[in-house]
Amino acid sequence: MIMSGVDDGLVLRLDDKDGQLVGDDWALTIGRREDNDICLRNDTFISRDHAILRKQGDQWFLEDCGSKNGTYIETPDADARVTTPVPIAPGQLFRIGRTWLRLQNTE
Repeated sequence: MIMSGVDDGLVLRLDDKDGQLVGDDWALTIGRREDNDICLRNDTFISRDHAILRKQGDQWFLEDCGSKNGTYIETPDADARVTTPVPIAPGQLFRIGRTWLRLQNTE
């Protein structure tokens, strides 16, 4: 779900037809470029190929792809910049460019 910006409130429904299988992991790309699984073209602070969400078993991981403006996760003290793949739980907010998003189950 997109939590800020032009697309605030938009729920992106993704399934196994989206993304790609990399080994046993399911990967979703995020960026401004049209061929990303999650395309956020309205935020100019997002790189063309900004980040990747990976699902390994039942755990999600967020990874930055060397973006200029960074990828961040919300923590109790301050937003933490993602420099290596970090686990992310459903409901946890994360920021790509200036756009806040969160994973949520749709069931």
